[in-house]
Amino acid sequence: MPAKQGDYIQQILLKGLPLMLSILGSLLLLSCFFFWSEGYLPVIPGIFSESVAVTVNFAQIATEFIPLEIDNFLIFQNYESFPPASFPWVNLIYGAIIWLLFNLGLTLISSLKKLYFIGAAALTIFLLTFSGINGLNLGGVASNYALIGMMMGTLLPVVGIAFFVPHLNLTVRFLLITLISSLTLILLVSLSDIQNPWLWMAENATFPAAIISVLFFLHIGHAVISWVTVLLIQLNKGTGIRISIHLLIVFTLYFLLVMFTLLSVMGEINLPFPTVPPMLLMLVAGTMGYKVLKLKIEQTEQAYDDPLVGKSFYWVGFAFAVFTWAKADFSGNQPLFEFFNHIFLYGQVALGLLFFLYLMSNFLDILNSGKDVEKVIFKPQFFAYFHMRIGAIMALVIVAVFADMVIGNQLGTASTNISADYYYQSNKPLEAAILYENSWLQYRRNKKAKNAAAHLRYELREPTSAMEHLVQSFDYAPTVPNILLLSSKLHQQDKIFEALFYLEKGLEIFPNNPYLLNNLALLYSKLNRPQDALATLEKLLKKDAVMLSNSLGLLVKHNIPPKSEPELLDDLPYRLNYLAYANKQGNYAPFFLNTNPLPQNYHLRTALLRNQWSNKTEGNFKEDLVLIDSLIALEQMSFEERNYKETRILRTLQDNQINETLKYLNGMAMAYPNSAGYYHSFAARILAGQLDLQKSAVDILVATERGFENFQPYHLAILYFGGKQAEAVGINRRFEASFPNWMEWEESGKLKQTDLTLFWSNVARLHQMLPEEALKILDETSTPNLKTEWALALLRFKMHGLNQEDYGKVKRVILENLSENWTSAELDNWFAFIHNLQNELDPKIAQMLQPDLGMTRNAYWAPLIWKKLQQETDELVKYEILQEAIQFNRDPKLWIFYVKQSRKVGLDSYGSNALVEMQEWLSIEQIEKLQIENL
Repeated sequence: MPAKQGDYIQQILLKGLPLMLSILGSLLLLSCFFFWSEGYLPVIPGIFSESVAVTVNFAQIATEFIPLEIDNFLIFQNYESFPPASFPWVNLIYGAIIWLLFNLGLTLISSLKKLYFIGAAALTIFLLTFSGINGLNLGGVASNYALIGMMMGTLLPVVGIAFFVPHLNLTVRFLLITLISSLTLILLVSLSDIQNPWLWMAENATFPAAIISVLFFLHIGHAVISWVTVLLIQLNKGTGIRISIHLLIVFTLYFLLVMFTLLSVMGEINLPFPTVPPMLLMLVAGTMGYKVLKLKIEQTEQAYDDPLVGKSFYWVGFAFAVFTWAKADFSGNQPLFEFFNHIFLYGQVALGLLFFLYLMSNFLDILNSGKDVEKVIFKPQFFAYFHMRIGAIMALVIVAVFADMVIGNQLGTASTNISADYYYQSNKPLEAAILYENSWLQYRRNKKAKNAAAHLRYELREPTSAMEHLVQSFDYAPTVPNILLLSSKLHQQDKIFEALFYLEKGLEIFPNNPYLLNNLALLYSKLNRPQDALATLEKLLKKDAVMLSNSLGLLVKHNIPPKSEPELLDDLPYRLNYLAYANKQGNYAPFFLNTNPLPQNYHLRTALLRNQWSNKTEGNFKEDLVLIDSLIALEQMSFEERNYKETRILRTLQDNQINETLKYLNGMAMAYPNSAGYYHSFAARILAGQLDLQKSAVDILVATERGFENFQPYHLAILYFGGKQAEAVGINRRFEASFPNWMEWEESGKLKQTDLTLFWSNVARLHQMLPEEALKILDETSTPNLKTEWALALLRFKMHGLNQEDYGKVKRVILENLSENWTSAELDNWFAFIHNLQNELDPKIAQMLQPDLGMTRNAYWAPLIWKKLQQETDELVKYEILQEAIQFNRDPKLWIFYVKQSRKVGLDSYGSNALVEMQEWLSIEQIEKLQIENL
């Protein structure tokens, strides 16, 4: 029982473990080839934003529309080449697997016959010499102490077991050899003072593993032909058909497949004959080779006595090959990857051809007999199998010469790349850059080397050298990541047309490449070629989220209407652009983007807040202010802080926090003097929306002094009727800005009086009027539209000063002209609410005014302020409410109550000053009347 159990463990260790690693390595190799797709050169869509003005609100005074515009942000994604990816932990795992396989190999070597043992020991010394062990620098730079120590720690146990305890169980041998060799390795690494010694050993394990892989590739050189031959012989038993013809056909097809694959790999020709990736052929050949191996063991004398050793050797070699090939593909060691392609195909060509000749010369007479020829297939009477191998070696040399001996250059370059990768992962950019540069000079089919060298030179602040690398790459061995990096750097240097040239030429080399097409489209957009940009994006075969998002952004940016309503994608950049599109159209988006949590990217975060709050707000106002204030408080660039502050203005404006908005705008104008003109013009439009033309005119003049020049006709109308007639005429002449068409002039230069000019004159004085004057204007206005608009203005701004009879006049006008919009009950509710006859607002009015957000947030909404004063019991709070209101609004009733409240709280002087100031827009008689009625 113990013996059987020991045999079982031995089977698991020496056959099951290598077989499992071979399967795992094969899966990794296939995954890297089909799914990794040059993942070591990351190309990631970078994000940048461009602003586009959208109208978030507008005011209408008679026929003039005054838009309130603010920037939204369009998100564009251009593909950027990032520095090559590195995965030190993957290399360490690879090194551990290679070390395990190496110890399995040493265990198997200890069981070989003496002559073969000596040869295998010599091979082990050769492999250790190229393992990079001397790079640990023990006792000096590149000294041999580490190599001597490693040879003692690995070969001495093997020699001792082979010569002194040859009957020792293989499992015990493995444990003993692994223990001693591993302790030796740990000791040597611990004594080394280089940076990341374990990473150094793991990376350099690739080279000896590659040599072992080469031996395995050559071993399976004729595996496919051998396996097919055996299969045909077995199928032909008892039949006696001419399988030699079938074998000739199969060999011819396979030989042509391998030859055309080799020519394709060499880049010599591109014929329509099908080719197969060499790694797939290797997996097939490796699987078939195991069947052939069992026949060899049965028919010929081997270097070992136990067949298990041969089978274990095979799977260990298979595991070495697949893991190392996968490592080359995963890490971007293209020279090593190409080396494996070449050496495997050389073996298939040379050994496959020679084995077929060997087969035909020895067994042609009996191949078709239907007998058990497979049992003697490796026991020929002449042209021995041994001589076939010699001929195959000669054929290998011939094939290598045919391929210009490129494998020597590939292997040397692969070694350079291994060292460069170590320094790259150890954060030694100068050493890595030099090695990558030398690597590319050695072998130019080396995508990672040139890309890494360019990135490292940029990191070392050597942009000229980096740019030379990228131009060289484009001239001799262009790659998409390098073209992207080159165009990006040229774009950053404002060399737009050069960047455009390389992208266009790149597409000639790599037609329909999605990365190049995308970036070219965005560059066309920057050059104001929107149709070319959109046409370029349309060439993309795959309509992914990046393409759709950029397309929508370009449509909005260039004011091009979409052919159909844009679809909704669950993609944040796309939805941000959709919000800008909806805002541009003046529509609500069919979704709401939550502002908690916010994206980490600045452009996405800013666009989300700005675009969403431009569309609609659903969050709590105070919580939103806390959020935006926390972003403003961050340490950041000045323009970032400014964008957040502008977003704060938008948020307060959307909830009609007019007082707060105007104060913040004034602060912004002082904080950013170069943009003060914009902020004052923005404030002017807000004030015009509240029908305060006089203050709006003042802000327009201040904006003009600070550099504002984008004058529209409504600006001149506001100036003229806001009491700045001379300044309006001056701006008209200086900036060639036009007055509105309805403002017509007499020959004397005076403005012709019309219903519209009279209406604008009245609007300019609305807030300063007493109720009786405003009602008189209502009676005198004959134009229905203007009369209705004036009635609505009284309802909005003067309801607190109207009695029941006055309100009745206003109500009749509104119901006569706007009966489809307002009902008598709704208007009565508004009157009753303001005059404290009812405490609940009609839902329609409540939704419009949202009094729960604060009745005093807009000083121009005098009726709501009046309502708040009636509700408030604290005299000091009443004073504070009125004090803030009169800073903006010149409503006589609010001012006279400010005087009254000042006296109540003992601040008589402030009240007296207010009475004096009221004389600017009210006569003495009007002020006395207000005092009699209210004080």
